[in-house]
Amino acid sequence: MTDDEKAAKAYEQLGRLKSTLREREARLAELEKRLATLESSTAVQFGRLVASAARNPKSGRRLPKDLYRLWRRRHSPVPASGTSAGGGAQPERVDRPEDRLLVAGPCDTMIIAGVFGPGTAERLSEHAKVVPLYPHDAATVLRSADVDAVVVDATAGEPGGPWAYLGVPGMYDRDLALHELRRIAAARALPLVLYGAAPPATLACLTWDAELPDPATAPSRLTELMEPAR
Repeated sequence: MTDDEKAAKAYEQLGRLKSTLREREARLAELEKRLATLESSTAVQFGRLVASAARNPKSGRRLPKDLYRLWRRRHSPVPASGTSAGGGAQPERVDRPEDRLLVAGPCDTMIIAGVFGPGTAERLSEHAKVVPLYPHDAATVLRSADVDAVVVDATAGEPGGPWAYLGVPGMYDRDLALHELRRIAAARALPLVLYGAAPPATLACLTWDAELPDPATAPSRLTELMEPAR
């Protein structure tokens, strides 16, 4: 197994673990909210007062007053859950190259997010800031990252990369991930660019804002494409 395959597999496993953790945290927060609502309900408080009076007959003398106060507060708003924004288990932070683009900060050069094949990201990084997208979290990154365009490499589906077999019939997970990226790019008005010569038929038949078949002239063409929007 090559280093790229190991990295892709590690990122995929990390994505699944983080997704599972977020799902469990959401379920835990919902259960805590329901529990807080239940504990503040009149029925539960009534049961506690009666049970307390049954266990300690001396406290039974206060029961009528306590029940009266409870009756008067029966229509009071239920307090919000006591969980704070910083509570609960936090997902383990994993530094990735695109994390630096998820925070506010000026950038004086073009930023492109891309579905890249081997070596493409390195070539383009000489002319622009590059945010590699991976199948398991591409949509999440693209929704948040401040980028100028989305580039899809014609060689991204070659074996050995994180997008291996993209465009191959039957690899629906890769196609669905790319479809979601295209939808997000359209919603954000980000140009969709097909990069490289001889793309697979499944990519060539899609609608693109620009096609850059010549890698030698691609950087300047990308800059020209961005000129009207910058």
